Amino acid sequence: MSITLRGRQLGDRALRSLLTTVFVVAAGMKLAASEFETSNFARFGYALWFMYAIGVAQLMGAVSLWIRGYVAYGALLLAVLMAGGAVSLLRAGDPLVMAVPALGLLALACSLAFARRNELRSR
Repeated sequence: MSITLRGRQLGDRALRSLLTTVFVVAAGMKLAASEFETSNFARFGYALWFMYAIGVAQLMGAVSLWIRGYVAYGALLLAVLMAGGAVSLLRAGDPLVMAVPALGLLALACSLAFARRNELRSR
């Protein structure tokens, strides 16, 4: 195995690990109905059931990052969720700087989906 391929595989695993950690924690906070999450969803004007749906979707996306052939789909799901999160923050009147973490995760998820784009064509 070449050094370049090994480096790409390591980078791929590191990115999937980072995204998985972030989204499993975020999903756990939503599914546990933490005060932080419930107050934010109320502030955004969303129903409580929607918070649980987003938590389940985040968990599904994180798990998909480790299923062969579904990494790109999981990354795209997480990217869509982060786009929605950034829009929700901005619509609520938060400053742009509050959306930066969501936009950063959006960029990381999109880069993973792009790197695994061959999975999207095979279905």
